[in-house]
Amino acid sequence: MSNEQKASWREPAIALLVVVLLVRLGGWLLPAVIAAVLLMVVGHELGHFATAKWTGMKATEFFVGFGPRIWSFRRGETEYGIKALPLGGYVKITGMSSLEQLDDGDEPRSYRAQSYPRRLLVASAGSIMHVIMAALLLLVSYSALGVPDSSKIQIAGFTAWDGHAKTVAQLAGIHRGDEVERVTNLSTGRVTNVHGGADLIDAVASSSNQTLELVVRRDGQTRTVTATPVDGRTLRSGGVELIAPSQPAHGFLGISLENPNKRVAPWTAAPTVVTRVGSMIKDATLSVPKMFSPSQLGSLFQNVTNNSVGQQSAQTGDRPVSGVGAVRLAVESAHAGPREFIALFATLNIFVGVLNMFPMMPLDGGLVLVATYERIRTRKGQPRYQADLNRLAPAVFLFLGLLAFIFLTTLYLDIVHPINNPFQ
Repeated sequence: MSNEQKASWREPAIALLVVVLLVRLGGWLLPAVIAAVLLMVVGHELGHFATAKWTGMKATEFFVGFGPRIWSFRRGETEYGIKALPLGGYVKITGMSSLEQLDDGDEPRSYRAQSYPRRLLVASAGSIMHVIMAALLLLVSYSALGVPDSSKIQIAGFTAWDGHAKTVAQLAGIHRGDEVERVTNLSTGRVTNVHGGADLIDAVASSSNQTLELVVRRDGQTRTVTATPVDGRTLRSGGVELIAPSQPAHGFLGISLENPNKRVAPWTAAPTVVTRVGSMIKDATLSVPKMFSPSQLGSLFQNVTNNSVGQQSAQTGDRPVSGVGAVRLAVESAHAGPREFIALFATLNIFVGVLNMFPMMPLDGGLVLVATYERIRTRKGQPRYQADLNRLAPAVFLFLGLLAFIFLTTLYLDIVHPINNPFQ
């Protein structure tokens, strides 16, 4: 067999082996989630690549992953391919640094030779792509899977209590997914038309040990069931008393509630998507600086060095996660349903996009900061001022040290004290 023939089957064989190992480790959802993460990476780098090409810059490489090349091809002046470690990706644009040595012929098409608006666009394009991907994910979710309809309420699940295999609601014949439309208290004659969770909760809570007639919609048909809420003061769930004995009577059916989904047209969902994405950007913008704060770094150190603190943070979920933790949460969200999976990936896109705009090299925000500083320092009619990046080296090394600390501590915690599944 020739070397060319060996090379032709080696890479597909390695890829197949990796997929088999991933399936063995986490089922079919694990490779699917990793593929989704890689698509997110490709989207980020595609933003840089497309804007660089559009503005006339020279891009010589477009790779997904790092390390040794697994597969690549060249088209024009750019080499495209996949590398062994799927930990990110990159686009190599000539002249991204003032320290890079270039041939005279490449200098006019280098990043550093371009105008401030063009450099700003290329540096920000990756994060812009994350916002676009998040918006598209939410738009697909709201259009295909629906948005929660706050005017209706349905049974999401059942909450059993100690000593009982089934709740009152289950014994009465209520099913998960039943949409509750009306509740009648047969003892008092009170009728409650249910337009939201508060209506149903109030009707049940005020009817301890009194028979209720519930009109529910199931599979497009209306059904009537009767159930008698028990007094919550007598119940314990998981060793925890639901209602203290000194409190007034409080009716329980043992149900959890949710708003049913309502499909909407894409143009109808668009305003909701814009509002949601704006809220996510705001939350991420507030959380990213907090991640590098002394209090957060100290908290991570305590989580690693104090076993009880690490276990507590795993229960509350109040700490950052590594890439391993993010993939695990994505798999758990996929088990919970497509809406949860899409919502998590939309949130992840926004967070990564905002994180990349943090104003520190080597992140994209560092490029924006340097470009902006050079624009401010350049005097009209004078050659463009070029910042001395060597002077940034101490700050860059300190920041990289912080990133390494966060990566290693969160990776350790995600292995030893993984965050409890929030989608159960």
